[in-house]
Amino acid sequence: MSKKRLAIFLFYDKDGIADRYVEYLLSSIRPCMERLIVIVNGEANEEAVKMFESIADTVVIRENNGFDIAAWRHGIVDICGKAELEKYDSLTLLNDSFFGPFYPFEEIYSEMENRNKDYWGLSAHGEIEGAGLCPYGYRPAYIQTYFMVFEKSLLVSDDFFFFWDKLPNYDVFIELAEKFVAVLTKHFSDLGYSWDVLCNTSDLDGARSENYDQHTYNIYELIAHRHYPIIKRHSFYAPKDNYLRHSNGCDLPRSLEFIEKNCDYDLTMIFEHLLRLYKVNDLKKSLCLDYVVEDYPHYEAPTKGEAAVFAYLVCENMFEKYQTYLKNIPENIDTVIMTDSEENVQKLNNICNNIPDRNFSVLKSNHCAGGSSIVFWVECKDIIMKYKYLCFIHDTENPHNDFPTVHAEYERMNWENMLHSSAYITNIIGLLSEHEYLGILSPFGANHGHYFSMSADYWCGYYDSAVKLADRIGIKSPNKLDSPLSFNNCFWCKASALKKLVESDLTYEDFMSETGEIDNNICHGAERIPMYVAADGGYASGWVYSTEYAGAELSSLRFMMDSLVEKLGEVSMVKTNNFCSFYASVKRFIKACGKDKANNKSKELKKLDTMKQKIKRITPKSILSIYCRIRYR
Repeated sequence: MSKKRLAIFLFYDKDGIADRYVEYLLSSIRPCMERLIVIVNGEANEEAVKMFESIADTVVIRENNGFDIAAWRHGIVDICGKAELEKYDSLTLLNDSFFGPFYPFEEIYSEMENRNKDYWGLSAHGEIEGAGLCPYGYRPAYIQTYFMVFEKSLLVSDDFFFFWDKLPNYDVFIELAEKFVAVLTKHFSDLGYSWDVLCNTSDLDGARSENYDQHTYNIYELIAHRHYPIIKRHSFYAPKDNYLRHSNGCDLPRSLEFIEKNCDYDLTMIFEHLLRLYKVNDLKKSLCLDYVVEDYPHYEAPTKGEAAVFAYLVCENMFEKYQTYLKNIPENIDTVIMTDSEENVQKLNNICNNIPDRNFSVLKSNHCAGGSSIVFWVECKDIIMKYKYLCFIHDTENPHNDFPTVHAEYERMNWENMLHSSAYITNIIGLLSEHEYLGILSPFGANHGHYFSMSADYWCGYYDSAVKLADRIGIKSPNKLDSPLSFNNCFWCKASALKKLVESDLTYEDFMSETGEIDNNICHGAERIPMYVAADGGYASGWVYSTEYAGAELSSLRFMMDSLVEKLGEVSMVKTNNFCSFYASVKRFIKACGKDKANNKSKELKKLDTMKQKIKRITPKSILSIYCRIRYR
């Protein structure tokens, strides 16, 4: 290392945990540095401190105040001092707010130092109007402060040390953004110092009202075409409606795919961190983890003994119906069928015997009254972990008072999107194998008939039961606002994603109520827990579609969306120029209407409807017939 460089790294985590991506980041930049200082705002657990001490020269834990700049100021002014700073050729200030690097830091420093600028960064934000707190009256173009490098020409000047020495604490983020982030670059530029960024996006800038965060909403362009070496964590939890303001929302998953194929970076480090802190459903949305799987093979079939299908079949009238799907299971995939009686064992064996060259096992369940949750997670647990890839599927009677076609299509949705064809099954396993971070692929949420109501709450009243079960198996309780993606024990997965559930030693008694009866709430809660078990193990979950169902789902969602926009667009205060403004204006409209007023009106209408139904029941048909003829003449 020819240059004598100093780096001050700021770490903050609400739980004091330094995930693997932090260690990788520090280990990657360490060879470029003569000295590395780690400053922790708040707390760091024992493992984190040991890791920091193994890489850094100095580790300091301070009170969490003043955001990043207070920690950097502490490092510059109190730990180093002006005389110490002047010994170095450059000072790098960085934090833990990004994943990477995807390209070596050595290359980055070499390129930027050859440009002979006084200070530089990785990216810049174009000028914007701001919130009115910036001393310039607007927010000028600035180096984004998650990674900044100050060369020796600045370090030996009084300008640099004076700036940091006199810098106040900011306890409100908007003040930090307006009075520090938006000021630093122009402040030194006005003093005559030159600056630059590795990833120049000035050609994409427009008027102040049009500029936005390129590193959040245009990340694929930066990584794939402009050699941008990192992804900001903010990119993964920025609101989806904001993404749809700038593009079609698939920029981030495209970026991850590019990194996976072209860079030597372990993406599971990203998912381990995100799944610890953020909602699983939000992550699925931001990464567009919806997979349309084709009907001809793209991957090699799994080897014998590598994959298995576990089916729970108790509805005798449906056995023949599902024979077609059982035929679709490839020859080298085992199939374990559980049923509720010796008679059904015989019937299913007869069906299986008509499917040649397959390895079917039909077993009688001792606890079939508890449904698929008990059968899969109690009775089959000794078999499950023998495999690498698993599919769980089952049949159900129609439990709702609705048209029979509604439940029939729901059943078909599950089976079609799990066992559509032999090539389809091979491709699902291939997807799970290709993407290390992917743990579960389930059918999507149904929108037809009464299943539409589940869009408002996929917990369906079973949240408390799911929390109870999560506590029992030792995983973090799911957030009630985080809707489960899988809620009916129909999905493909990596066995390792369910390890904590399968090895939790659940018993039949765990699904019993205090009265000794099977608690259906616990059973239904268990149907919604697998994706959270996977998240606990660092795996993401997504939805999988056959091409037929992808087309049907797209058509249905397009119709629903267009219908809502058409009706709400008739309201003057609802804006439809883009989805972001539409969504925001709908929220304002609901607020203006008054939630309590709307709920009261709903209750009044419900009472009126109930009264009409009572009148209909007690009124002779002849009188109703006369009324209808007059009413609709």
